Amino acid sequence: MYTAATFAAVLGTLLVSHQWADHCAQTDRQAAHKGRPEADSTTTNAASWRALCGHLVSYHAVMVVMLAAAVVALDLRVGLAGCVAGVGFSALTHGFLDRRWPIRKWMVRTGSTSFADQPFGRYTVDQGWHVLCLWCSALLVALV
Repeated sequence: MYTAATFAAVLGTLLVSHQWADHCAQTDRQAAHKGRPEADSTTTNAASWRALCGHLVSYHAVMVVMLAAAVVALDLRVGLAGCVAGVGFSALTHGFLDRRWPIRKWMVRTGSTSFADQPFGRYTVDQGWHVLCLWCSALLVALV
């Protein structure tokens, strides 16, 4: 029973931290340049990696603070290894997805090419993938 409640509390915390960090803590520069540069882009590869790393650091700092606050306030039974595994999984998957080409490739491969050409389409699918990965992160925190 404790594991299910812990999973639910952690998932809720990760979802809220995601919404705030991805939409409020991210700078315009990070959002504009974190993806892999397209052929016609003026963003260099090095600049795109700097933007992505800056976003990942601020995003996961928010996540760690909120997760620690929830663990203490709710007296959640989680271990350091589970927290490291969950936050680590989030950092790896978030960084991969935010390069942008994986989302476009997924959309084209699954028959959503016209939706992939629309910024809101790409954003919607990107957010869906992030939420799925956060669900996996919450499982890791609760079970490891």
